[in-house]
Amino acid sequence: MKLKTLSLFTGILFVTSVFVYINENRRGTDLLTGSDYVKGLDINKIQKISLTFEKGKEITLLRDSNRFVLENHKSYPAETEKVNDLIYKVASIQVKEKVTSNPREDDLKKYELDKDKRKYLVELFDNDGKKTVSFRVGKSYKGKGNYLFKENMNEIYLSQDNLWLNSSYKDFIDTVLLEIKEEDIEKISIFTDKTLEFVKKDKEFIVEAPIDQNYKKEKATEFAKSFSLIRFDEFYSLTEPKVQGLEFNKDIKLKLKNKLIYKLSLAKENSDHFIKLTAVLEEAPKQFVVKKDDGKEELQKIEDIIRAKGDAQKINMEKGAWVYKVNESIYEKIAKDSKFFL
Repeated sequence: MKLKTLSLFTGILFVTSVFVYINENRRGTDLLTGSDYVKGLDINKIQKISLTFEKGKEITLLRDSNRFVLENHKSYPAETEKVNDLIYKVASIQVKEKVTSNPREDDLKKYELDKDKRKYLVELFDNDGKKTVSFRVGKSYKGKGNYLFKENMNEIYLSQDNLWLNSSYKDFIDTVLLEIKEEDIEKISIFTDKTLEFVKKDKEFIVEAPIDQNYKKEKATEFAKSFSLIRFDEFYSLTEPKVQGLEFNKDIKLKLKNKLIYKLSLAKENSDHFIKLTAVLEEAPKQFVVKKDDGKEELQKIEDIIRAKGDAQKINMEKGAWVYKVNESIYEKIAKDSKFFL
């Protein structure tokens, strides 16, 4: 083989090998159909989650010990289950196909991935404040997936399924203030125009004080059922001007079978209605002595009291430092004067 022919052949092989290398290297960095869009997500290292929506609306979730709080909404505790659901959605995004490489600004606008039209911007930060994940979510393709674009990357992908994220801070909190079954209530104390006390005996409420009035037990039972589900519309810290001047002139105490006592303080200002909630455990022994002849019922009582102590601490930590605005119908249902029970 002549030297000229050999050199030409060698050159062709070199060019071919370079092309194959570049092509294989490019393919190696592409995400295949069905692969995770966010790889290697370590849930335990997520310190902050930032969600930015259209028109600059933002929700920021910040880890506080073993829970997340709404950093930009008074640091109110977020519901763990809802935060976990958000993380799961992000971790579960799968790729359907790559749409384009090296997108220009026109491409970002076309798929609604530019800063003005993006549907979501999702950012995750680690314990050191380093941004570990950042991607934009664009428009949906015929209702079957959204266009995706990672910050500082050069590809646009289409997800296999549509991605929908909650856009209100209320979507990340538990709006249930109180949820008590009537059969779990042992005693009701009401402090309004008069002081009334009803105690449950043989599954019925009887008047304990004052004893000179003919209050109806059916009314007490009806009242007790009012606490089966109480939701709030908004929350305020105790130091906010909106609630500092409120007059809480009605109190209700609900003592449960497990010795847990809920105290609700009620206030009304113009057309707004408010509730404060705290909890204590009545006569809780500092230590429990378990005897050999204690039956299941006795052991269950001890277990219930221990659990109630933890519940009281949790309620005071998560809800005791807030004033809750509730619907008028909820307020009127529980803000009863003595004449209601006649």
